[in-house]
Amino acid sequence: MQKRKHIFLDETSKVAIMERKIKKYERYKPHSLKTVDEDFRMQEKMAMLSVVASNFMMTGHSPTLVLTKREEGDEVMCPVGGGQKDRAREIILKTDFRKLYRGGKGRKTDPLMIVTAICMYVMRQDNPRRGDIRYSNDFISSVGVTREIYQHISQKLDDFQNS
Repeated sequence: MQKRKHIFLDETSKVAIMERKIKKYERYKPHSLKTVDEDFRMQEKMAMLSVVASNFMMTGHSPTLVLTKREEGDEVMCPVGGGQKDRAREIILKTDFRKLYRGGKGRKTDPLMIVTAICMYVMRQDNPRRGDIRYSNDFISSVGVTREIYQHISQKLDDFQNS
């Protein structure tokens, strides 16, 4: 039997092998290590956010700065307007949905339901006595948000913000 000679790799083939290994690692790395751009689940949640935001007519991006006069007479740039969608996006990016609302015996969890409850939470932060968000609304009832689910999620969000 002929003895096999050891083959030395040149630099380009070593680089190519390492690139393939890195690419394989990137594909199979755990969910917790993925960035927002790599995570298709996060992109899916952002798409759900835009659906819910258009349904609720939430104010879009960060508030605009407007020159306003103060009592002393000088003009200062003050924020005016919404930013509800941006605040909801930040909450969705930071929180883990499994910790917000867990499924159990007979409890269904749906990311669209949790995103809807987060949007309701953000809108109620702006105006606590907002009356046009009713649980009997067609969209809210079809998603599955009830008073109990909303109170549970809003309590968890309050706890996260206070900690």
